[in-house]
This record gives sequence, C-alpha cells and structure tokens, in this order.
Amino acid sequence: MTKTLIFPALLALSALAARPLSAQGTAVDAGTFRVSVEGREVGTETFSITQSGSGGAAVTLATGTVDLRLNSGALRLAPRLRGQGVAMNPAQYQVDVSGDSPQRIVGNIGSGRVSARIVTAAGEQLREYVATAGAVVLDDAVAHHYYFLAQRLHSGTVPVIIPRESRQMIAAVTDRGEETVQVAGGSARLFHLVVQPRGGPQADVWVDALNRVIRVDIPARQYSAVRTELPR
Repeated sequence: MTKTLIFPALLALSALAARPLSAQGTAVDAGTFRVSVEGREVGTETFSITQSGSGGAAVTLATGTVDLRLNSGALRLAPRLRGQGVAMNPAQYQVDVSGDSPQRIVGNIGSGRVSARIVTAAGEQLREYVATAGAVVLDDAVAHHYYFLAQRLHSGTVPVIIPRESRQMIAAVTDRGEETVQVAGGSARLFHLVVQPRGGPQADVWVDALNRVIRVDIPARQYSAVRTELPR
C-alpha cells in the first residue's frame, strides 16, 4: 500500500537542496543509445556506470541523461542510481524530470521499503511503498537500468521498482539464448532476454557477455533504444 502526504508549496524546483549522487569510481560501462518511437528517431540516452570499493562495501553508480522529443512533448530525464554490495542492491535513486511538468524524485531503498520525496512546483509529497528483497530499479524510458537486471539473473522472476510510478511489480525474465544483432553498422553476438512485468509491456533486451546493455525494444510502445557503438 502507498502512503501519501501532501504539503504546501514551500520549495521551488530551483531551490532543491538534495545532494546529487557522485559518479566517481572505475568505469564499468558508458555510452549513448539512439532512441526511436514508432519508427522515428526521437532523441538519445547517454549514461555512465562506475564501481568503487569491494565486497559488501562496493558501490555501483549509474548516471544518465535522457533527451526525447515525443509527440506529447519534450521529455528530459536525469536519473541517478546507487547500488550497494556485490549484488548491486539499489540503495538510493534520484531522477530530475524536465519539461511541461518538472519534478524531482529522491528515494531511499532499504529495510523492505522505498521512502520517496517528490517535489514539483506545486508542492511536495512523501510516499512509502514495499521494496522486496532482491528488487531492481527499472525506470520508464531508461534503457541502461537493464544492466542491473541482467547482472541479477537471465532467467526467473525479479521484483521491479518503478520510481516515477511509486510502485513495485514482479517481472518474469526468459533467456532466449545468443543471437546475432545488427548494431552501429556491424553485427554482434548478444544474449536476448525477454522481460515481462505483470501488468506491464514486454521488453526485449540484448546484452553482451558482461551484461552491458546494447539494445532494448518495447514492442507495445514501438520503442527502441540501440547503442550508437559497441562497447570495447
């Protein structure tokens, strides 16, 4: 169940004081996706994933910028995700949303709960909802988040946290094996994962042997994100 508390508008978006997540550490992956919707190129997603520390003290940081020009208007996202430990369990998530309805969501994940603060020009909301052990964060229109899912498993079920919808759902993951995929003017042997959330659209995800995300297709939304070049 989700709890919501609504306060008067005490803060403007320009005065937000939330501390941004740092992206220091050893590079795990970085790159750019070219994003298409309904067969039309609509923008890009750039991202960087870094790691520091080891064992239980390991920290994985994923930061990105999504800039899309959709029929419904411009969508600009700046997601930041911090994972903790060898399993990269999500510990903190922040996303800045620009456009017609700007907002910032800052969530802390732990002890079986997500505690999120959502700030808009109209005011502030605090929300709390369940986060099952082993959950991963998959924000809508953020392709590089599937790296964390692929690191967790290639087959089975996994709880999925969707921050901008303030909810969790269960997704079934199916391993379709290796396939040859055309990317950036060439071809690559990639692992094809099918991610089917309960009550949500299916995502076809292709990752390399290091679980770096190369392509994401969501057929029901006619959405496709493809790397502009293969990682080395």
